Amino acid sequence: MYQYNKLSFLLIFVVLILACQSDAGGNKIAQLEKAIATNPTAESIDQLLTSYRASIQAAPEDATVNATTIGKIAAVQLKGNQVMEAVETLTNGIRNYYSAPATADNLWALGDIYKNALKSPSVAKAICKVYADKFPSGKHVAAAKQLVGANPTSLSDDIEAIGGNMYNEETHRLDTKIANDFIRVCEIYALIKPEDSKSPDYLHKAGETARAIRAFPRAISIYDRIYASYPNFEKAPQALFLKAFTYDNDLKEVEKARALYTEFLKKYPNDDFADDTEFLLKNLGKNDEEIIKSFNKK
Repeated sequence: MYQYNKLSFLLIFVVLILACQSDAGGNKIAQLEKAIATNPTAESIDQLLTSYRASIQAAPEDATVNATTIGKIAAVQLKGNQVMEAVETLTNGIRNYYSAPATADNLWALGDIYKNALKSPSVAKAICKVYADKFPSGKHVAAAKQLVGANPTSLSDDIEAIGGNMYNEETHRLDTKIANDFIRVCEIYALIKPEDSKSPDYLHKAGETARAIRAFPRAISIYDRIYASYPNFEKAPQALFLKAFTYDNDLKEVEKARALYTEFLKKYPNDDFADDTEFLLKNLGKNDEEIIKSFNKK
């Protein structure tokens, strides 16, 4: 009996300690939220963001609460003029907690950033179109439909239209702003419709566009997403190859390229890119002159 009572006491003590820690964390967040509402500083913003992230890490499976916290993080980032950070926060939050009730508000907040902060009406309109389609009972649906307008085109049509306007006839180059809009709308399509057969293809086009405008880290991130999320997609092997090639040819990170080329050959030895991969792997780190000399020795 004594052992049972002692164990019970210890369990109650631990629960109380955890509850106190939770309350303390909540009080700290509330105090920081109040401080930022009246007098935001870089220090208080950083402290609140850290506290929000800690609360997510403490309960990573609580999608309902964490999706709401994601929206708060993005709002604080905007207050601190961290616009692109807010975009990434909302995007990742929508992807990770898609089934949560707060996803509708997070998607709307993402559209608002593109409309007002980034001045990208085509992306904002695409997001509003998705919002109206996916959340017909959402509190912003009337505003979304108003922005989309009467007789709306499909999101696929919008993607094709934006893609068709990327090339600037005067400069004979891709228009970087329109190209970035195209990349983002392709990503949003896959974000909201991950099971759609068009999603991996749009992501592949987004990756190609990112490489074309020399946004190499972004291209790598997209290739990662294709390879991880759509392993049966016909161009999944190509995504792995292009990731390796980007590290090799564009970023000059030889060891990362070597590991990825090796992985490619191990997994796809009969792929059309296998011969190219063997050649690139053999000549990693060599300049054009060194490669030519190696041919002359044969």
